[in-house]
Amino acid sequence: MSRPRILIMANHIDGLGGAERVSHGVAAGLAARGYDVALRGIRPTAEHAMPMTDPSYTTGFMSPVAEKPPGEKPWPWVTRRAMRAEAVDTLRTTLAEYRDDLLICMQVFVAEHVAEVGFDDVIASGPRMIGMYHSSYEAAHTTKDFDRIGRVYRRIDKFLLLTPQDADAFCRHNFNNTGWMPNPLSFFPASVDTPRQKRIVAVARYDELKQLDHALTAWSRVSPDFPDWRFELYGEGPDRARLQGVIDELGIGDTAELMGVTDDVEGVLLGSSLSVLCSRYEGLPMTLAESMACGVPAVTYDCSPGVRAIVTDGESGRVVAQNHVSGLVGALRELMGDDERRGRMAQAARESASRFSVDRVMDRWEDLIARTMR
Repeated sequence: MSRPRILIMANHIDGLGGAERVSHGVAAGLAARGYDVALRGIRPTAEHAMPMTDPSYTTGFMSPVAEKPPGEKPWPWVTRRAMRAEAVDTLRTTLAEYRDDLLICMQVFVAEHVAEVGFDDVIASGPRMIGMYHSSYEAAHTTKDFDRIGRVYRRIDKFLLLTPQDADAFCRHNFNNTGWMPNPLSFFPASVDTPRQKRIVAVARYDELKQLDHALTAWSRVSPDFPDWRFELYGEGPDRARLQGVIDELGIGDTAELMGVTDDVEGVLLGSSLSVLCSRYEGLPMTLAESMACGVPAVTYDCSPGVRAIVTDGESGRVVAQNHVSGLVGALRELMGDDERRGRMAQAARESASRFSVDRVMDRWEDLIARTMR
């Protein structure tokens, strides 16, 4: 059987977030295995665009109209409806070119665009379809995602979650097409023997779901005992003003700073000593795996099965009870104050993160593709 052409569809493909890095990582990984890969986003991001220069796969958008930047008034409803209609029309034309091929929807929202084209028509034309959900079963039930997933993913060939626990949970709710697939690392440095600052970092969108105020509160309790350490938060988002207010109110502006977006996550991590994650929920948080790949142990809330799949508490990092700020304080204090233990964890973290290397994850993708295309 000849290799299918692969169309990967994602909400956004030119931003600097983790979801974009994953989409490009899957596209590049499959292209390196010899597949003809196209990556398509719905529309351009409003700001902080990622350069898309990898020649091994093609990129493009369903609509050329970008979203409004954060802080600006959103497009009127009538305009947004027209933008969506344009994206669906372009997608309909694109899908007509894929017959005995493979379609991959990286998120539910882009799968809903496929549904507007018409699932019956798309399925009848011959391609196989895989859909992914990049958060947890618990998150799906906490939001409106569960109903949305049910409407678009029950009829496709394979519905992929990020962990076996999440796949089993959806299976128990009458999804008979579930599987799981970890995301590949965007980078795995050849060496992590680099100068390290006494710096803790958080790499996350400035959004209330990331609960970065928890990390700032923990920092305010720890930092007086570690005056030579800093806490830097890399990202952007609607919660920036509130987070700056938290920094000001806690009086930690001399040692904690909102750094904004970085296009060099790897470089930031290679110069840091610890990372922290305190989200309300996650899927398989690749920011943890990226941190570990750079030899940076993480302190994280136990906010999803994906966290436990990445970090082994006490070996490659510390996992503390969800929403337990005092647990963050204790874990940070423990690792900041013990260079030797932090060094052992750094080595274990890097070894553990190799499970998410591109080669290993692409082996799983090739096996899945072969089985799906039979």
